Amino acid sequence: MIFAVYAYKGKTFPSLYKNGKVVSLKSLGLNYSTLEETARFIDDEQFEMLKRVDFSQGIDISNVTLMPAIMEPTQDVIIMENNFVDDDAQLPTYFYKKVNYANCSGAIIPSYPGHVTELDYQVEVCVVVRNDVYQVSKEQATKHIFGYLLINNIIARNLTLRHRRPYIATSLNGYLPMGYFIVTADEFDKPIEIKSYVNGELRQRDTINNVNFDFNYAISDLSRISVLRGGSLISSGTPYGTAKDLNKPFLSSGDIVSVEADNLGIITNIID
Repeated sequence: MIFAVYAYKGKTFPSLYKNGKVVSLKSLGLNYSTLEETARFIDDEQFEMLKRVDFSQGIDISNVTLMPAIMEPTQDVIIMENNFVDDDAQLPTYFYKKVNYANCSGAIIPSYPGHVTELDYQVEVCVVVRNDVYQVSKEQATKHIFGYLLINNIIARNLTLRHRRPYIATSLNGYLPMGYFIVTADEFDKPIEIKSYVNGELRQRDTINNVNFDFNYAISDLSRISVLRGGSLISSGTPYGTAKDLNKPFLSSGDIVSVEADNLGIITNIID
């Protein structure tokens, strides 16, 4: 299944998407106000019901506006740092990214002149946690994956150096371009490939299987001593190929940066 959010006449509607049409969850008797809330509270019976939805009476997306799938996360995004195989980490390292409002594809990424001097891109995939989780094994964690979501984890590298941790460097307004779709695991028949481009030049390319610690590990690990709330976003981290990795110029005004992933779409933004 593919979940999306559309806006119509000033209101937003969590929905299902298929072949260019959306069906609101409300029209199906599910009164969740956001996809974050849906992920937290949906039960097995409701989830199975959604698999049987008839899209023949769905709304064509040309008549509505698609929005970032979780536009206003109520919790910080959890990022797995240095998580791809090349990083050779022995234990997972997590940091948090504050997001007031996610950016959509086509939106401007602020450059913050005079404050940010080393602006970088990072293609990543988030898992959206299903239902509240506490002390589950890696094997049990599978049933707590609601779906997958594409993001561009924009970072100001110079602020990382100044503050020693990425929280401030990744949490500036406009620094989370987010995809339109949350896609369930059954929609994938191969490892999810992710890519990033700057001005049309391929910079990053890898699959999320090439990580030191997968999402099952992260869900189990993070739920060991505290409840992991349904709707939480946990990001894969980013593969080799950022501007910092390649010793390329950092992003500057007018640059066009795109990230994409199998079945999760493309996000393209221009730097202010």
